[in-house]
Amino acid sequence: MMTPEALSALEQLNEMRLTADEAAEMLSIFRDMEAHEAALREIDTDNVEIMVHVMPLTNILRDDVQEQPFTRESLLEGAPEHTDDSWQVPRLVK
Repeated sequence: MMTPEALSALEQLNEMRLTADEAAEMLSIFRDMEAHEAALREIDTDNVEIMVHVMPLTNILRDDVQEQPFTRESLLEGAPEHTDDSWQVPRLVK
């Protein structure tokens, strides 16, 4: 249950300060949420199937197949400068 002391602890934890009116409003909001949670806890869900999504989903991703789409030579052709097996880039640190 949200108490003024618990709200004060949350203020300190979040490094914020609420006015008296703001604190009263926040306490009211938390108490409303607690009432809704209590109402939900009273619902009998023993015969309800567990679900992850509201609508059934089908994964349409392709199979994960390892392949090499480019050859080393074709990649080196796009480099401004290269050696036999790697790109050459300007030195940035001396």
